[in-house]
Formats: sequence, structure tokens, C-alpha cells
Amino acid sequence: MKHRILTTVLLLVSALVATPIKAENPLQLSQLQSTRSCYRCNLTGVDFRKALLNSVDLRHADLMLTNFESANLTAANLTRANLTRAILSGADLSNALLWGASLRGANLVSANLSRVDMTEAALNGADLSGADLSGANLNKVNFRGATWNGANFSNANLRNADIGKLKLKDVFLCNTILPGGKVSNQNCVLPKK
Repeated sequence: MKHRILTTVLLLVSALVATPIKAENPLQLSQLQSTRSCYRCNLTGVDFRKALLNSVDLRHADLMLTNFESANLTAANLTRANLTRAILSGADLSNALLWGASLRGANLVSANLSRVDMTEAALNGADLSGADLSGANLNKVNFRGATWNGANFSNANLRNADIGKLKLKDVFLCNTILPGGKVSNQNCVLPKK
């Protein structure tokens, strides 16, 4: 019976993602597939590579060590989700809500985080190298120990963010509100006349 349920869930979920998924709780995967919502779900370690998860509701979900490489999470609601050490490299999280989410040690290399709301999120030790955070609300975000070489923070709000010893010269800043409230235009390129 368990084998039949798992087989049914995997067939249903195949419409949601491009690659097979394995999880501890197949009923929660089925719920996500059928309703596009899974409040407080435990999807730890699930492989969502290249998945189409735009506009899903995963508020307060445990997504630790989950693989979202190159997944589409545009406009997803990940409020207070646990994405500790998750793989989000190349993922599209544009317009997503990550308010208060934990992304400690997450791999966000080359991720599209444009226009996300990450207010009070924890990005301690995360790798944001080459990520696009243009227009993002990063108010009160903890970046201590993060890597952000080549990240784009144009038009972003970093007010009250804790950047620790990170160097602002390593990122793209244009019309960016810095932690102290000043606006930086250090890397703006003026259009040719």
C-alpha cells in the first residue's frame, strides 16, 4: 500500500517538476502539487532542481538542504521558511517573499533575487556571488560571513542590514540605500549621450 501511494505521488508531482523527487513525506509533496501550498511542511533535502514552483506558498516550511538549483520560484511565499544550506544557485526567486527566512549557509550563486522582500532574513555565511538583488528589500538582513562578490544591489534597500566585514567595493551599487541610510551610486554607469 505504501509503495502504491508513493508511486501515485511521484506521478502527480512529475507535472510540477522536471526531475524526480524523493521525500520523507510523500503526502506533503502531493499537497504541494495539488494545492501549490504546503504551510509548515517538512521537505528537507528534497530535489527540486529545475522545478516550476512559481507562486507556491511554502510559509514556515522546513527546506533545509533542499536543492532548488535552477528552479523557478518567482513570486513564491517563503516567509519564515528554513532554507539553511539550501542550494538555490541559478534559481529565479524574483518577486518572492522571504521575510524572516533563514538562508544561513545557502548557495545563492547567480540566483535572481530581484525585487524580493527579505526583511529580517538571515543570510549568515550564504554565497551570493553574482546574484541579482536589484530592487530587493534587504532591511535588517544579517549578511555576516556571507560572500557577495559581483552581486548586483542596484536600487536595493540595505537599511539597517548587518554586513559585518563585507566590503561594498565587491558589489554593484547604484541608487542603493546603505545600512546607515545613505544612498550609494558608486557603480552607476551613465548612459551615453
